[in-house]
Amino acid sequence: MDKTSQKLVGFATEFSLDNLSQSARAAATDLVVDTIACAIVGSRSEPASIVARVAKGIQSTPGATVFGAGIKTSPEIAALANAIMTRTYDYNDAYYGHPSDMIPGILAAGEISRSSGLNVLAAIALAYEVYGAFSRSAAYHLDSGVDYGFSMNVGVALAVGKLWNLPAAQLANAASLALIPNLPLGVGRWGALSMMKGSITAFATRNGVFSAMLAKEGFTSAEQPYEGIFGLQHFIGKFDLHLPLDKEKRVVEMVYIKPIPAENNTIGVIELVPKIRAWASVEDIESIDIDVATGLDVHLADEPKYDPKTRETADHSFPYMLARALVDGGITLDSYTPERISDPSIRPLMRKIRVHANPDMKEIMSKSPINQPEFKPARLVVRRKDGGVLTEDVMGHSGHPDTPTHVRRAQINTKLDLCAKRMNVPAEQCERIRDNWWKIAEAEDISRLIGLLSTFRAS
Repeated sequence: MDKTSQKLVGFATEFSLDNLSQSARAAATDLVVDTIACAIVGSRSEPASIVARVAKGIQSTPGATVFGAGIKTSPEIAALANAIMTRTYDYNDAYYGHPSDMIPGILAAGEISRSSGLNVLAAIALAYEVYGAFSRSAAYHLDSGVDYGFSMNVGVALAVGKLWNLPAAQLANAASLALIPNLPLGVGRWGALSMMKGSITAFATRNGVFSAMLAKEGFTSAEQPYEGIFGLQHFIGKFDLHLPLDKEKRVVEMVYIKPIPAENNTIGVIELVPKIRAWASVEDIESIDIDVATGLDVHLADEPKYDPKTRETADHSFPYMLARALVDGGITLDSYTPERISDPSIRPLMRKIRVHANPDMKEIMSKSPINQPEFKPARLVVRRKDGGVLTEDVMGHSGHPDTPTHVRRAQINTKLDLCAKRMNVPAEQCERIRDNWWKIAEAEDISRLIGLLSTFRAS
């Protein structure tokens, strides 16, 4: 094994429930319930439905559940389908991306091995540690054009392998197998966006599960996937993983929970909409200027974002989301219907919204403390036609991980209610899901809880 593989495998081998404080277990539970809520509302989305149709023809013993579809399939395909559901509305967690995209893979692996809830929570926490280490130690990979999903390949493979009690050599092969044939390209998240925007990391989750399955059966892979000839560091540059990021605090405790379905860097500004609307009517607005970290200006406001054709483009369009919120009073799941996305009446307002690159904000983001969530700086300047100016600075949003646990869980319960209602999930089923998944740590067999997600209708 090369140095990076040794560090990863050594960390995974030693990681256990003893590494999780009560606070970390609570945070991991929060993330699981939040993921379930997001998967429910995404279960009938077009990309998730496509994968579910494919899954019907793939039989496996034991099988893993495709949420809401009433079918079981091979665990890696269930992981793909359920991760796509989770990611569909850009509503799930945020920490240098969306690490909860990995959770469906770990749930599928836990289901077929009938793992306990506590062991699943530990595996999720391990995956987040690996993902966080890559996010902070190899953050400059973005300039290489490699998508951040590459680290989820590795995180899921190690977490699933750990859940299945694979020995160190098989863990190393699982992590290498997950990475080498599965290096995702960043192009899927730039410009006009397709179904792939919300699916890149779902494929990474699928790859991690499948690689652990192969490694468990004895499949081997390159011993030096990082520092070897044409290994990962050849493409993204050298790095030294900081693992763990913090001796006391787990990565699951550093993650934002989204209060609205919108790209994470936009939420702090969108939450200012009530204040803007109280200060000026839409008709009185002359212009809106937003400063963001360099790079985000292109990501959130290049030309395709001023005329979004898809939901994926709309939920990453700062002009669309802010204009929609100013007109409607906020952003909800209904903000992304085809009719609202194509609404010609808000195009003039969108053109008044200009997003600018600010290198100082890029520097602020890069200096986020290693044991804290990522800073999300933005400056909003609204000008009225009468010459009035409103200026606001933000550094994050209301889903910050330092939110008190009881407030955070109330927010997640509200999200679960909203998502379940949108999918016409019966109230009694929603309550069964809520009651059981909040008690995941008490579950002796995670498959029983997953059974509650097989179909979303009254039993």
